[in-house]
Amino acid sequence: MKSKQSFINLIFVLMAGLLWNPCSAQKKYEREFSIKTDAVPQTAADFVNSVFTKSKIHWYREESLTGNSIEAKLKHSKKRYSIEFDESGNIQDVEIVSSIDAMEGGSRATLADNLRKEFSHYKIVKTQLHWNGPVAALKKSLLENMAAKGVQTRYELVLKGTRDKLESYFEVLAEENGAIVSIHQIVQRNTDNLIY
Repeated sequence: MKSKQSFINLIFVLMAGLLWNPCSAQKKYEREFSIKTDAVPQTAADFVNSVFTKSKIHWYREESLTGNSIEAKLKHSKKRYSIEFDESGNIQDVEIVSSIDAMEGGSRATLADNLRKEFSHYKIVKTQLHWNGPVAALKKSLLENMAAKGVQTRYELVLKGTRDKLESYFEVLAEENGAIVSIHQIVQRNTDNLIY
């Protein structure tokens, strides 16, 4: 009888996880500290230097609720890049400052509808292309200036908005089709780096 109850409890927990709404706002805490090149994992430095040969690279250590990471920020061919690595130097993702207008028209309209459902008022402060995938595919994407096969493209927005009567900055991650993946309230972030 006890094992049957345990099984029922397990099913309940699993179902609750499946029914969880990814749009429910969680808090996102981040702090960034500038670090010197010699504090950067060699793997991360090698990757960035192999793609951006003549760009000035700024390195940061980022602390968040989910762990710590190393980030390279730079400007290349009039575009701003942010490349994130774990503490061992393994690449996690690439972000490129973009414009919401870069999103296909129908997807942009879908995203706008979805944002209106989540926020009573909002203003987009920053838009980034968010690339995720294998190392070789990310490197090819950066060299060819377009997402290669195997790279997932999403849009990451930083917006100032009002949600449940709370005005704050939020980070919204959206699919290419305009579907919202997640919404996080930004608790603390260096204002200089927010717009970078």
